[in-house]
Amino acid sequence: MKMITLSILIAVMGFTFQPANAQTWEQIGKKGDWANTVAVVALNGHLYSIEKDGTLFETDEEGTYAQMGKKGEFDHAEILVAMDGSIWTVEDGSLYRTDPETAVWKQVGKAEDWKNTEAMVGLNGKLYSIETSGTLYETAKNGTWKQIGGDGEFTDAAMLEATGGYLWTVENGTLYQTSVQAMRWKQVGKKGEWENTVAMVGEQGILWSIEKNGTLYKTDMAGNNEQVGKRGLLKDVTLITAMNGVLYVVEDGTLYRMSN
Repeated sequence: MKMITLSILIAVMGFTFQPANAQTWEQIGKKGDWANTVAVVALNGHLYSIEKDGTLFETDEEGTYAQMGKKGEFDHAEILVAMDGSIWTVEDGSLYRTDPETAVWKQVGKAEDWKNTEAMVGLNGKLYSIETSGTLYETAKNGTWKQIGGDGEFTDAAMLEATGGYLWTVENGTLYQTSVQAMRWKQVGKKGEWENTVAMVGEQGILWSIEKNGTLYKTDMAGNNEQVGKRGLLKDVTLITAMNGVLYVVEDGTLYRMSN
């Protein structure tokens, strides 16, 4: 799993679609602006995205965007993470840190130390990653890393997110919460409840997820979930992220955000 790693009539500029539970969707920027986007994260009130050709863009809340750095500079980026004011990428197995203000990047840690990394998130100033072996690692900002837990403990993890001070994984269709500090994990919600989930993002103690049929769900830290909007509303969505309590999605190459 690479985290660069989801109805019709969501919105047109100046108009909003209002589902049954009073959520509204607003188009951000111009239609089709995001047609070539393959990854997006939120950081410091902006969205940072990478296009198919490896070019990095910064987008504000109004949809105004600007290219960051040189065209194609991130063409080898396999994983994109936002943490503590920096953009973190894994490229050709090596970890890089990019300053979003200047687009200046530098390698962190040893070359190819992350060549087996499948997924990565930021939590409490550290990066947590799962390798192809299913082993979990913790990486400090200077690139030093250590194994967390036993070998292969996360072999069945299909998704990885971080919010509320915990790591969250979906394994064999079931949601699990992991406390890194206590080195304990527990099942959250019912077994198999997440078997149809295809995308998940965590922010401000909430997990947003989309199922195969395009239905959006909101889940709290206790595992209580509720359907948001109509069934199948987001069936054409290709990317999701969250910022300041608001969910952003890319559908048919256009960016939308949800608000109450």
